[in-house]
Amino acid sequence: MRTIPAILFFLFINPSILVADTIYKSVDDKGNITYSTTPPQDNATSTEVEIAPPPSEEQIRAAQQRHDRNKEAAEILDENRKKREEQIAEENRLKREQQKQLQQKKQAEKNNENQNYGYPYPRRLPARPIINPPVAVPYR
Repeated sequence: MRTIPAILFFLFINPSILVADTIYKSVDDKGNITYSTTPPQDNATSTEVEIAPPPSEEQIRAAQQRHDRNKEAAEILDENRKKREEQIAEENRLKREQQKQLQQKKQAEKNNENQNYGYPYPRRLPARPIINPPVAVPYR
């Protein structure tokens, strides 16, 4: 099993080998997989492995340019996201301040109502006025 990674590593390091020769993959009776540039003696169990050619210099440059553009776009998007998060945080802070001021105002109004009456509920006026009974005046 150590031969497979070694062969693959060698193939990826030296791509000129891929262009020159055909690669054959064969599986033996025990299930071991072998890669080679020559077909095995038992040709019935071997298959040719198609390997794509390495990219050209032009393709490499185009991929690098796409990568650079994507990186710049990601940086711009990240900056915009941070600005948006800061704006949302500021709006939330202002809302909390307004709610706090509104609660303080309501509490102050409630305290003023309590101060007017001396106790927490308004005083009820009597249903009818109290009239003092007439005072008897001696006859003279």
